[in-house]
Amino acid sequence: MTDGDKRFGFFGVVREVGWAFLGVRDRANFERTTRSSPLHIVLAGLLLTGLLIAVLVTAVQFALGDRRGSGSTQTPPGEIVVNQQRGE
Repeated sequence: MTDGDKRFGFFGVVREVGWAFLGVRDRANFERTTRSSPLHIVLAGLLLTGLLIAVLVTAVQFALGDRRGSGSTQTPPGEIVVNQQRGE
């Protein structure tokens, strides 16, 4: 096998799929990745998609901080709220 005929291992595929998420890949690595195991490519895609979702959810939770769920205006489902200031 020449250098151009080598295949990536699983972690090489993960790295290349990560670069593909960003849209940055060169032709030689693209061709090597496509010769790699399809199972590795699918698993790397699923792994990185899950990681991307986890990072986005964490970033949103961090951005919202304590504002979500800590307000006193939230009531349990089915409970009636009486506004005593307006007599309602």
